[in-house]
Amino acid sequence: MSNESATTLRRRGWRVMGVGVAATALVVSWPTGPTASAGTATMSGPRTLSAAVGNTFGGVSQQGNPVVVDLSSTRRKVVRIVGAIDLTCTSGASGTLTDKYTDLSVSRRGTFRVAYGPVTQRNDDGTTTDVQVRVTGALNDTKTRLSGTWRIILTDHDAAGALTDTCDSGLVSWKAKN
Repeated sequence: MSNESATTLRRRGWRVMGVGVAATALVVSWPTGPTASAGTATMSGPRTLSAAVGNTFGGVSQQGNPVVVDLSSTRRKVVRIVGAIDLTCTSGASGTLTDKYTDLSVSRRGTFRVAYGPVTQRNDDGTTTDVQVRVTGALNDTKTRLSGTWRIILTDHDAAGALTDTCDSGLVSWKAKN
């Protein structure tokens, strides 16, 4: 990979991290009713959601990158999920991005997902980057393993709106165990 391609992807990674933080804040703060992260007033202060002992799952994606999932004590909330995802671009550039989400509901069947995008990030140089992400996960019947998929797509446009590059992780499966 040329230095220019590496610099472009590193810069794009910072953009994605900013969009990921904004999208995560949107997902967490979307007005769907009270959530555990909003806390409950108590004598000792607001209650915050935290991972319970024994509810941290670790593993790798099919790309060989780490994935860590922390669940609440009831295993009905993903406190946080963090993964490193490799992307390949049509320009020939490639690289790895870290993606993180918090406070996701787990269904009674033990499944969770987050999907958003495309979200458009307006860059200082007049270009834009559209970001699309989808993460799914599911507990096995004995609640000792998680498996799922992760996909990130970045689409760059120049100041005139013309497509300049697309980076895609493809559908990446992952597994993690307790």
